[in-house]
Amino acid sequence: MMRHALLLTMLAAPLAAQDAPRFQPSGRGTSVIEMMVPEGATVVPKIRLDYGQPHLRGRVLHTDSLVPYGKVWRTGANATSTLETDLDLMLGKIHVTKGKYALFTMPSAQGWQLILQKDVGQGADAYDAKNDIVRLPLRMRTMATPIEGLTMWLVPASAGLRGELRILWGTTELSIDWMAM
Repeated sequence: MMRHALLLTMLAAPLAAQDAPRFQPSGRGTSVIEMMVPEGATVVPKIRLDYGQPHLRGRVLHTDSLVPYGKVWRTGANATSTLETDLDLMLGKIHVTKGKYALFTMPSAQGWQLILQKDVGQGADAYDAKNDIVRLPLRMRTMATPIEGLTMWLVPASAGLRGELRILWGTTELSIDWMAM
């Protein structure tokens, strides 16, 4: 009888561990830039980039299970990556009206594309081409030192209402210009 109780306890322990609370496998990253406004202004226009931040953890970036070439990638981890702007923008050469957008990318060895979609509450793995607004080419360069965790920034220029959206992971750096209108 004692052996049966011990056996049941040993079998139940792994099952209970599967239901135990745990953290998402990746954290969230956010890049926000705010427009400088006169003191006392009640509205401060901003542009916000929010994304899941996966890490390589010894994995190779361009594989079928991580970021495969030739397939739409959710561009982050966990929840959908989004770009939200209080200002109309020129993103690359395309006019983007203020609002919230879902971000995806199409990686390839020859170059990447940024896919901007209407944010309709889709999950990160629920890409649907009918929501595409535009696909934009990204500049690509190879970095000498790899970056462990996916990182995205909105980098403002030193003057004017413009800058770059940058995406770095592994030895890949991608970027596209933006300008507020």
